[in-house]
Amino acid sequence: MGLEIEIGWLTLIMFGSLLTLLMAGLPLAFVTGGLAVVFLFILGDGRTLNIVPSRIFPLMTDYQLSAIPLFIFMAAMLERAGIIRNMFDVIYKLLGGLKGGLASATIIASTILAAMVGVIGAAVVTMGIIALPAMLARNYDTKIAMGSIMAGGTLGILIPPSILAIIYAVVAEQSVGELFVGAVFPGLLLSGMYIIYVTARSYINPELGPPIPMEERISVRKKFLLMRKMAAPITLILVVFSALFSGAATPVEAAGIGTFGSFIVAALHGQLDWRTVREACITTLKASSMVIWIMFGATIFVGLYVLEGGQAFVTGALQATGLGPWGILILMMIILVVLARLGWHLSFVRADICANRQGSGI
Repeated sequence: MGLEIEIGWLTLIMFGSLLTLLMAGLPLAFVTGGLAVVFLFILGDGRTLNIVPSRIFPLMTDYQLSAIPLFIFMAAMLERAGIIRNMFDVIYKLLGGLKGGLASATIIASTILAAMVGVIGAAVVTMGIIALPAMLARNYDTKIAMGSIMAGGTLGILIPPSILAIIYAVVAEQSVGELFVGAVFPGLLLSGMYIIYVTARSYINPELGPPIPMEERISVRKKFLLMRKMAAPITLILVVFSALFSGAATPVEAAGIGTFGSFIVAALHGQLDWRTVREACITTLKASSMVIWIMFGATIFVGLYVLEGGQAFVTGALQATGLGPWGILILMMIILVVLARLGWHLSFVRADICANRQGSGI
């Protein structure tokens, strides 16, 4: 028999340990799974460990999860072929003459990138490497610069092919295709609102997002010529979405179409070689492993908590507040806003550090 701990104290210990280890910088995938195994040994016995294979095996054999590495490989191929950098350069030259144009270009590029990648971290890191130096070099406010990258990066949650939507569909036993269809409009609406916000702020206070110098601007004719570079990746996205939303292909089949199309796009741009394919495969292996291990760790962690009576405890605690369904929903939104505020504050601190290093030439 294992150690018996009252569910209230167990909740505090489990989630307190999780938060502490995450703040220490340890990987989420191994923190959740590692803590789950440790608490399994403490609270249960040898038979309790059967929860590990019983929770993991259904995920390992789920066909819909095959779409995750395929979509990631498609994005990795396009990124390694330089398509994403070219895409930002095109949008940057099209909108750079406007106040806040670089921030708007970053959000638009992030929207298109979200339709290619579906992983938040990949979009944020990619646009941070490409767009942040360009905005800081042109005296953009660090909050506008970092905010456009962070906000645009989160669009990967909504805009298909969202990896999170695939995971949620598998766990909640919902249709991946229906989730994709339902997420398109909110994702595009959110992207548009971000662009309106940064544009309005920049026109009210031009120092936040100054336009690029006159010597860097191009004629209308050259802008139309530049847009031709976007034809291949945009066509690929439209083909994948059309196949998915028309019902002609399942999410996994649409991912396969996108993967094949990424080879064609890379070849059209003269970037299809063994090195590009090899690096894309390595990137896909790392990203897919991270996503799958997070799923494994989280499902074991949650499974143990439910087994110990955590679901009934949380339900009772929420009912005891007397807030009702709408009150509980508002409370959850407040908690999310507070957590998001903390995350934004951390991002701005890091942005200031990057700006100082940029200015000092480090």
